This record gives sequence, C-alpha cells and structure tokens, in this order.
Amino acid sequence: MKKAKLTIAIILVVLIVVFAFQNSETVGVQFLIWTWTASRALVLLLVFLAGVGVGWLARATRGRW
Repeated sequence: MKKAKLTIAIILVVLIVVFAFQNSETVGVQFLIWTWTASRALVLLLVFLAGVGVGWLARATRGRW
C-alpha cells in the first residue's frame, strides 16, 4: 500500500510540473480595482486553492446554520 501511494504521489508531481511548464506564460488578472500579472499556472493554482478553501469552510459550517 505504501508503494502504491508513493507511485501515485510521484505521478501527480510529474503531472503538476508538466502543467506548470506548459502554462508558464504571463497573464494579466483584474479584480475590482487591482491589476496584477503572474504566470497562468500560478493563477490557476491560486484559484484552485481558493475553491478548496471555500469548500472546506462550507463543509465546516454545514450543520451550524
């Protein structure tokens, strides 16, 4: 089981690295009054992490409302 987890983790890291290299061009992002530039991979990673955070908060507060 440990070997399977390690294999999956290595494959995931390789896919992430390939994704980052293929999406390394700079893009401009505008949000309300702010404008900034970053690599497309970084922008997608930040959006993904924001979605994970919102999902985690929604799950954590599900039974409280």
